[in-house]
Amino acid sequence: HILLHHTMTASLGNYGSILVHSPPIEETVEPVIPPHRRVSSLLGAVAVSLLGLVALLIHQHQSGGVNMNSLSAETTPALFSARRKEDIPHFFQQTVDHYNESNTDTWEHRYYIQAKYFGGPGSPIILVFGGEGGNDDGMFYPFVNKYLASTFQALVLHPEHRFYGRYRPTNDTSTDVLLKLLTPDQAIQDMLSIVKHYRKELGCSIDRSCKHYCPLLTVGGSYPGFLAASMRLLYPDIVDIGYGSSAPIKLFAREADQFGYYDIVTASAERASTGCADAVRNTLNEVNAAIQNSLDFGIVAEKLNICKSSIPAYIGSNDMFSKEIMQLIAVTFADLNMFNYNKDPSRTELAKRCRLFQDKSLNSYEKLAVFWTKLSDNPGQKGSCFDLSSQLPDGPNARISGADWSGVGPGSDGMMFDFQCCTLLTPEIGFSEKSMFPYRKFTLEWLTKHCMSRFGVVPRPDELVKEWKFDDFVGQGASRILLTNGLNDMWSAGSYLHNLSDSIIAINMPNGAHHSELEHTNAQNMDTPDVMKAHEYITQVLAGWLKEV
Repeated sequence: HILLHHTMTASLGNYGSILVHSPPIEETVEPVIPPHRRVSSLLGAVAVSLLGLVALLIHQHQSGGVNMNSLSAETTPALFSARRKEDIPHFFQQTVDHYNESNTDTWEHRYYIQAKYFGGPGSPIILVFGGEGGNDDGMFYPFVNKYLASTFQALVLHPEHRFYGRYRPTNDTSTDVLLKLLTPDQAIQDMLSIVKHYRKELGCSIDRSCKHYCPLLTVGGSYPGFLAASMRLLYPDIVDIGYGSSAPIKLFAREADQFGYYDIVTASAERASTGCADAVRNTLNEVNAAIQNSLDFGIVAEKLNICKSSIPAYIGSNDMFSKEIMQLIAVTFADLNMFNYNKDPSRTELAKRCRLFQDKSLNSYEKLAVFWTKLSDNPGQKGSCFDLSSQLPDGPNARISGADWSGVGPGSDGMMFDFQCCTLLTPEIGFSEKSMFPYRKFTLEWLTKHCMSRFGVVPRPDELVKEWKFDDFVGQGASRILLTNGLNDMWSAGSYLHNLSDSIIAINMPNGAHHSELEHTNAQNMDTPDVMKAHEYITQVLAGWLKEV
């Protein structure tokens, strides 16, 4: 095992954690050379090329699945020629219901593959878990699909999460159907099916003692990071290493402080621009008071440049209007927090938005009127008011305040994640007195009322953790799980910041935001020293674990 004594912070737990400092510490880490693979990379490249050709022929021949009309445009060679090979979509005939043998239906499961570094049977497979949004762009974690793939001669697979994006198991999104098909278990089974398919087709042995065994490393950021780590816990006979970046494991286990999330957003904003927190707090307090004391909140809406006709029908009181406006502002800052990472902190969008609230030439109404333009589809159109309804997810009785107060997002993807948080995932996130947003406590009573109105379901917040036992990785005998956290990221409030054992390791980056280390490679020279050092540590840990396999 790799022991980095000089970076251990014992106060965080019995095993400490790996805290990568900025500027970098004086000690150097020798570059890790992965073990030489005895099989030529030519075999892997040829095999994957043949698979791609077969997949394309099958895809053109078959007519089942959802949204087939859109496939012709996406499979046009002229379009493909302008994209990197790893950004060209592939389609897998995926099982609709993995837990119902009588249902033999399949659907077109979109995924991306990169094989140019693959060393053939005996080399690793890296599975990047898709998340709560469609992926039309292809591979988007350069640290994984460029650096780790080339370092370890790995094949990279990046499937979407079912029901997010254009390709779904079914177009039926009724509650009865989603209760069966939109679950973390079904999503994991999707991933396992694709991995098993490729292991077989590429000639990978299923015997770990065989030189042709292809170790499986699962990777994900945020909710997919939780799934990537959980896959190692649940299926240790298939998954060899789990790597969860910004994985809210404690949040989903209901072990996190509900106020920690937006307290970090507040601290991050203050760090981005000194005085930001007070400027936001004062602006929102003034606007909230104006709304609460108004005889007609619609008049205040017009002063805020919100289209009065766009106010959703469920908003029927001053208090409700204020809560939803404040929620939207908080969610926007939460989104900005996740990307509050740059070698020059003053250039982030969060810093720019902070400076808007700190602009003394504008009154509180004017600040928010400008703020909305950043959310609008036509921000450059002068004189246009903000369409508040544009922020609603799809589905019945939609609200700006969804089941996840960090924001479920608009449209279809927003509805799907709202449903997931109304069933098995329960992120308890509220607003404390010290945050820059008005105090609002999250309660299961509120959540239940919301979910009954939206989908006719009662949340089951403890069911998944009791079934999977991800609140006790060590007690379940889990090993080889890597958890990384940007301490500038609000999701770190719901993540493990200390080592759980000598083989369940946490790496914390003081300047990092939401899975920041996945976004670049050191060769791009776009990262802060602590994130660059984290890249070295991550590589060292993974290399050591691959040798163990």
